[in-house]
Amino acid sequence: MSERLPARMRVLATELTKLREAAGLTTRQAAIRLDQSIATLNRTENAKRIATVAEVSAMLAIYGVVGSERKRIMALVEELNTSRWLGIDANPDRPTLPIFESEAVAIVNFAPCTVPGLLQTPAYARAITSLGHTTDLHDAMIAARLDRQKVLARIVAPQYVAILDEAALRRPHGGSAAMVEQINWLIDMAKRPNIALHVIPFRHGGYHNPGYFSLLEFPKTPPIVYVEHSRVSGFLHEPEDTQAFRTHTASLIQASLGCADSVNFLTKMAADHERG
Repeated sequence: MSERLPARMRVLATELTKLREAAGLTTRQAAIRLDQSIATLNRTENAKRIATVAEVSAMLAIYGVVGSERKRIMALVEELNTSRWLGIDANPDRPTLPIFESEAVAIVNFAPCTVPGLLQTPAYARAITSLGHTTDLHDAMIAARLDRQKVLARIVAPQYVAILDEAALRRPHGGSAAMVEQINWLIDMAKRPNIALHVIPFRHGGYHNPGYFSLLEFPKTPPIVYVEHSRVSGFLHEPEDTQAFRTHTASLIQASLGCADSVNFLTKMAADHERG
């Protein structure tokens, strides 16, 4: 098996583990019901082997997974070896992204147009998600987004670097009051030891813009890149892809203000919105 560990395979392993635990089964109990060795099931749950369609189908039956959830997981199995996981997705706060964020030891987020989801206030998130979505959908998206943010407040939290274009701070999503609250929240978040904020101001001129992305690093497995553009989002895990986004990160940091200067810049931005 490739050491590159396709994104789908890593997510499938995590989800199968959680489903077994939710069913109240130990690894031993599940292995007996599946007529497998404990070692085989452990390797599946640690993404060390590719489970067959029949094996996953049996797992889901034993774990009581039916309906749309079963259909979603079986779709993962059928395309495990796809090198790039991209597709049309109306909800970027799907279950997969939080799985990777919860396992990451370091996350780099570049946001050219909006404040990244892990740093959004409820009012800002509501203003963003209300654009083009029904009330029911954007309420669910807000709840999922705010839940994702808990990862930054854990006792052992990932090192998080956010790189924002000045444009993301200028446009008053939700109005001036919402933007003042949002920017002040960014300033508070920048005080946390695991969070670094960088702003690329207009005065620094042009730079290569790779679009919104998250580069996630893990302790024992290769990095993964999450990319998002309108309704199309997904994951890249090939070494040439992750290396390209490491290069993008270095270039963006070089184009941006340092952490202290970025906080000073944010303070001035908040004052601008207050006057507006």
